[in-house]
Formats: sequence, C-alpha cells, structure tokens
Amino acid sequence: MVLSLMWSKVEHRSIERASSCSEAGSANRGSNLGVKSRRYIPNGAIVATVISAALSGVGCGSSNGQSTLATQAPATTQTAPAAQPTAKTITIDPGDSPSQGPADAKVTIVEFSDFQGANCASFALQTLPQILLNYGDKIRFVFVSLVETSDTYSMEAAEAAECANAQGAFWPYHDKLFQNRQALASLVTPAPTPGVGSVVDELKNYAAQLHLDAGAFNACLDSVDTRAAMQAHYVIASKAMQDSGLGTFPVPAFFINGKYLSGAKPFATFKQMIDAALGAAQ
Repeated sequence: MVLSLMWSKVEHRSIERASSCSEAGSANRGSNLGVKSRRYIPNGAIVATVISAALSGVGCGSSNGQSTLATQAPATTQTAPAAQPTAKTITIDPGDSPSQGPADAKVTIVEFSDFQGANCASFALQTLPQILLNYGDKIRFVFVSLVETSDTYSMEAAEAAECANAQGAFWPYHDKLFQNRQALASLVTPAPTPGVGSVVDELKNYAAQLHLDAGAFNACLDSVDTRAAMQAHYVIASKAMQDSGLGTFPVPAFFINGKYLSGAKPFATFKQMIDAALGAAQ
C-alpha cells in the first residue's frame, strides 16, 4: 500500500511506503516534539507499550495433506516474486524522539510505529515489556512516530503522546493509547456518536487519568503550532528509508544497532538480534 504523509500546516511532503499495522480512516492533526523521556517499565510483565494496513496473503489449497497441483489444469509459467531488498546497516540519529535507557547503551533499538496500528499495539503491549525487563539499561529504546494521513486518529494520538512527553509521561501515555486503540477508533468510525465525546476529549481524559497538568496538556494539544514538530519524525524515517536502501518499509519497523527488522516479531527474534548486537559491542 502506498500512503501519503502530511506534516506541517504550510508545507506538504510525501513519502511512499508499504504498510502493515493499521486500519484505514481519515483524520489529520499535528504534534509537539522535543523532550526526551526517562526509562519507563510498565507495571506487570506483559502490560505496556508508531501506520499502516494489514497485508493479506494467499496460499495454495491441499486435500488430505496432498498438493492439489497434479489434479489441476496444466500450470502456466509464472515469474518468481522479486527478492526483498537487503537493508544496509545504518546509523540513525533519533534527535529528541522519546526514549528509554541510557544514551551510551551498547544497543540502541529505534522503532518506527503508529498508535493506531494493530501490529504496533501487539508489539507495544506484549513484546516491548519483555525486552525492557530482560535487558534493562543494556539497551536504549527509541520511539519514532510515523503517521498516516489516512488514519482516523493517528495524528491526534501522536500529538497527545508528545504533549505527555513534554511533562515526562510519554511512556505511560504511550501505553494508554495502545491499550485503548479500539475505543478511540469507535469514536470516529464510521462517524462520531452525538453526545459521546470526541477523540480529543478522550485524549485529554487519558492525561487526566495520569495526573498530568491539564492546562499545559490541553494547550499543547489544541495548539495549531504543534503539527510542525512532527516533521522531525518524518525526516528521521525518510532518511532511514533512504540510507538503508529499502526505499520504503512497513511498520512497526525496527533498527537494532542499525540492523533492520520488520514487523511485530516474537520476543525470541528480538532476543537473538539483541544478544548478537551485545556480543559484537564487547
């Protein structure tokens, strides 16, 4: 799927990329970046912590464990699918993107994610807590928002998360967003329900639940100037796509010490790559 990203109020830039972890919709607001986050490990081992549409696949039929190919009409010649591009190992400067862990950690994991994506939520709520609990300060984990203009509330969620970040609460708020992904979607799909409240109202409610300064949070979220800061995340993503040679990548996407890993893989896959990176850094 090719998607267009819109970033500032006065400037439109676009980037074409594949997508694997969000639903379609329509909404577009801005964001406020710039404050680094402290390490946060959610309460509970698997309770906790990005833009895209789930890719669907097709397979071949079979009967009683036997291939049906022999009973079908003569097969026509087919062209083998093109090999996926090999990503180069790259260096990513995440700037002031929210992060956990020491800046000088031997392993840095940069995630490109979307708050509306189903696979992004799966990683955030199931795999990330395991990574943080198992590796602690051995790693630095960085979150970079990659927002689709086609999503129904992604931009609003990214804005709200960065407004929480301004009060040192990015990671608890990050968890709130992923835990309430379906609830937020219900407020805008197919249309807002009269009297129920809006997505923005709900985002402000999450801030109140986390005891954030309501005045500061609301002013940040309501400001039309906050969108321009989201372009910083776009620049990071665009450079990663270019430098890696991929040109595009689905989200969630990860770079572990610059090595690319695509999708919400199980913890064992991350463990293998993190252990290898730690070993190479000795």
